[in-house]
Amino acid sequence: MRRIPYGFLLVAVILLGFFLRVYRADAVPPSLSWDETSIGYNAYSILKTGRDEHQRFLPLDTFVAFGDYKPPLAIYVTVPFVALFGLTEQAVRLPSVIAGTLTMLMTYFLVFELFSYETRSPKHEALAILSAFLLAISPWHIQLSRAGFEANIATFLVTTGAWLILRSRTHPRLIPFALLPFVFAVYTFNSSRYFVPLLTIALYVYARKYFRRNIKKVLIGMVIAGIALLPILGHLLSPEARLRFQEVNIFTDPSIVDTANARILAEGNAWWARILHNRRIGYVRSYLIHYFDNLQPWFLFIRGDGNPKFSLQDVGELYLADLPFIILGVLTMFRNERKNAWLLSFWLLTSIVPAAMARETPHALRIENSIPTWQIFAAYGLVTFVHHIKTKRTTLFASLVAVAYLGNCAFFLHNYFNHYPREYSGEWQYGYREAIRFVSGIKNNYDRVVLTESIGRPYIYVLFYERYDLVRFWQTKDASFDDAGFYNVYGFDTYRFVRENIPEEAGRTLYVLSPRAVPTNARILHTVYLLNGKPALVIFDKP
Repeated sequence: MRRIPYGFLLVAVILLGFFLRVYRADAVPPSLSWDETSIGYNAYSILKTGRDEHQRFLPLDTFVAFGDYKPPLAIYVTVPFVALFGLTEQAVRLPSVIAGTLTMLMTYFLVFELFSYETRSPKHEALAILSAFLLAISPWHIQLSRAGFEANIATFLVTTGAWLILRSRTHPRLIPFALLPFVFAVYTFNSSRYFVPLLTIALYVYARKYFRRNIKKVLIGMVIAGIALLPILGHLLSPEARLRFQEVNIFTDPSIVDTANARILAEGNAWWARILHNRRIGYVRSYLIHYFDNLQPWFLFIRGDGNPKFSLQDVGELYLADLPFIILGVLTMFRNERKNAWLLSFWLLTSIVPAAMARETPHALRIENSIPTWQIFAAYGLVTFVHHIKTKRTTLFASLVAVAYLGNCAFFLHNYFNHYPREYSGEWQYGYREAIRFVSGIKNNYDRVVLTESIGRPYIYVLFYERYDLVRFWQTKDASFDDAGFYNVYGFDTYRFVRENIPEEAGRTLYVLSPRAVPTNARILHTVYLLNGKPALVIFDKP
């Protein structure tokens, strides 16, 4: 019997995964989100001037952007793509597409380091290929790889870092540089800043006997990592870094304190009431609720994230077909490969730790660091299942499993490419691109253009789609930070940005507003429709 050509299978899996991520990536999702647009324009700004939209020269700690202080690496990674393809949807999304594709390859290598770092066997080859394949067709990973999400790049870096640390057991010369992918992940996505230190400790404990032999190289690696973190360290300790955390975390939720105080008062301020209803217990309870939200079966296997940017709403983050094999994989791995089972379980469970601090749970983007542990567990369960089937029934059961996965995957892909853009274009700030392109052809006939903020942050879309001159933007912008620390642009050049009101302007004014804000005396020039046929924006002037 001829040996299975695993190299050929690996190439086929990587190509399949790449195709599922790059095919029509400029059109599905149907529009750039404001975060993608900000990443793209700041990359364009760096390319043209070496400065970001706030005139900071080559910032290494953070990009202020909307006042959300974006980690810098995703923007710098986007720069060469903007140089090659221009300021386009493809240029903004290709870094995520490529990172998602490379994560499959790193998953393949990671499995070998976990299960057979000294010798390879056909079983381990099958496990590695299958893990990469399940990631290639994962609805969770496909959807997050097709948009310009920093989290997806961070997931690649985390997977690479885990592989590099484990690889350095047999290649000690790699030890001094093994932490660098983790450092880069810190520069890429906020959740990684909390998760990476936990995973680093786990990996060094996992392989401690090897690293004890090379303690000098380990210390050198820590020094190198520390030096690499210096540019961002000041920001991590700054009030600005806490701004986003304070906005979304459960510990600033006043309702927990209000509830605790009300219950203590209702019980006459008794000592037991001050213990039972202590706000700290309330915060712990709230944290645990948010933590386990991310492990809910309906989220993982049925409906997915409630935010349509991260889910179709009718397919889980994982396939329903994955469920029995993940359970089987966890159980059998704890029996046969306990050390690996503990490491992967720790990886999965601690990846949720930072996400559980946020009020919005479950959240597929913030726990993307748990990939690829789900796929490795499922692959292990599949390999175990096939191994224990009687020879006569192997083909039958393998065919049933293949049909189940094929059905799940076909349902997801059909809905994603055919129905998702039409049903959820409004979730992607659809309409700004179309409106700005129309306005660009006629704006010279007007003294000013008034553009609504009702569906997002329009100023960044004007900068992006008009490839706006950076110096002119800096010289003419009317902008400020609000009390919450967020950056608001009220206008620049001939553009003004408003909520829903129609300001009284002298001279000829072109308006781009939502349909409900259009006055009865408007002369409608163009209407931009969502892909489901509903009007999104109306372009008009007044006679």
